[in-house]
Amino acid sequence: MKILKRIFFIVYLLFVGMNVSTVNAAQVVNVEYIHKLITQTWQIDVPYFLENAKMVANMEYLLKVVDRANEILNGRETSSYGTDTRYATKRAVDTVATIDAVNNLIVKQLNSVFFITTTSSTSSFSFKISAAGEYTIDWGDGNIDEITKTDTTTKTYSHTYARSGEYIIGLGGKATLYNSNTTTAAVSFNANKNIAKISGSLGEVFSTLANGGQPRFYQTFYNCTNIKSNIPENLFAGVTGQPVSNMFDNTFYGCSGFTGEIPENLFAGLNGSPQPFVFYRVFEGCSGLTGEIPGNLFAGIQGAPAQSMFYSAFANCSGLTKISENLFAGIQGKPAQQMFQSTFWGCSGISEIPENLFAGVQGEPAYGMFQTTFRQSGIESIPANLFAGIYGRPATFMFNGTFLTCTKLKTIEGPLFSRINGAPADYMYQATFEGCTELSGEIPLGMFGTFTSNTARTNMFVNTFYNCNKLTGPSARMPDGTYLYNYFNTASSAARDMYYNCTGLSDYSSIPTAWK
Repeated sequence: MKILKRIFFIVYLLFVGMNVSTVNAAQVVNVEYIHKLITQTWQIDVPYFLENAKMVANMEYLLKVVDRANEILNGRETSSYGTDTRYATKRAVDTVATIDAVNNLIVKQLNSVFFITTTSSTSSFSFKISAAGEYTIDWGDGNIDEITKTDTTTKTYSHTYARSGEYIIGLGGKATLYNSNTTTAAVSFNANKNIAKISGSLGEVFSTLANGGQPRFYQTFYNCTNIKSNIPENLFAGVTGQPVSNMFDNTFYGCSGFTGEIPENLFAGLNGSPQPFVFYRVFEGCSGLTGEIPGNLFAGIQGAPAQSMFYSAFANCSGLTKISENLFAGIQGKPAQQMFQSTFWGCSGISEIPENLFAGVQGEPAYGMFQTTFRQSGIESIPANLFAGIYGRPATFMFNGTFLTCTKLKTIEGPLFSRINGAPADYMYQATFEGCTELSGEIPLGMFGTFTSNTARTNMFVNTFYNCNKLTGPSARMPDGTYLYNYFNTASSAARDMYYNCTGLSDYSSIPTAWK
């Protein structure tokens, strides 16, 4: 399949594009001849489907080669070329020049494995490489750079075109050493507005080394807002084994033009334990992505949670419609700091949460572990056992804003946090359901767990049910039925506006002013 894709790319380059009326008759490259060259010299079987065999190839530099050959030959006797019989006639000069250029073209394009189609107004292009290695950059206009990079410092490679237009840039070669800095990308097109499409495999160039050395794709396509294509399924083919921290940190951040579903095998080569920040904001802002988040997307990632491993991974991916139940099936162990912070923030197209989504996460709460996880998402209900594996003493920010402004949320199916047990923590339930204006029914008995101390902590219940005016029944209670505002009788600012505008609660008139 890899070879077939390269062949089609070559055919595309050779057979499409340039307006014939702008080319002199002497410059026209015989496409029929080029086709024979490809099939006979290179044994590449491609269909010859053009009705007009004299159509010019879309390779301006080939025409320049022919022009230069004509300039050399004009006014000279053929004998001046000595015994080289290839130059017997002017027509032969054109042909030989074409052969040489096409041969060179095919060799270089076969060496390219990752391709960028630029926007139609591209006048220059640049990107950065930090990894040491041997690289080939085909700039798409006949200029090819052969690069030997002996260190891992970040270097910019640039090219200016003779005229603005759409170009297909090919990248080939192999990296041999990576920078160990956690926020240094092996290759970066950060904020490049000249990219319209990507295809092929970046991972074949920046692949996992024999000694296990891993590339990082930190901000590789960060804010490349003009990309209007699918994410290639084989984009990271060649990247295998144990992931490293920050490996896909912000890789596609802000690429709102990506379309279609997330490829199921995008990270298929990875096999190992979670690492800190490994998928930090990897797809954040990719609002054009659609469909279900594949269940096998992270299948090779197995082990205990790591800090911020899925922090904002799908934040503001408003086109996604479903979370697979098996998405985090390999994550097994004690909660880690900010492990799922903001993971699905702004996923307005997702209406359901699989009940076993976090089933493997078992143990004592960690700082910010589910902070703003589903904020502003489209969820309509919360499964009763969603956090069943979380037990033990509260942690700061543990459920801060988890369902903040989920305006479609209607029901809470059970006492979500009932296994929390211990002294309260700062910000533990701040704004957890704030702005869930459609949330109705009763607050389950003992939903916030059992507290072993009634000493109020900073903002522990501030805005928890702010503006949830469709709630009915009694306000939040301890498992024994004691109202929280009676248990934490000195809460004051620690529970400020917890029940703001929750006028449907049966004990609303009894709730202390400081709590509402």
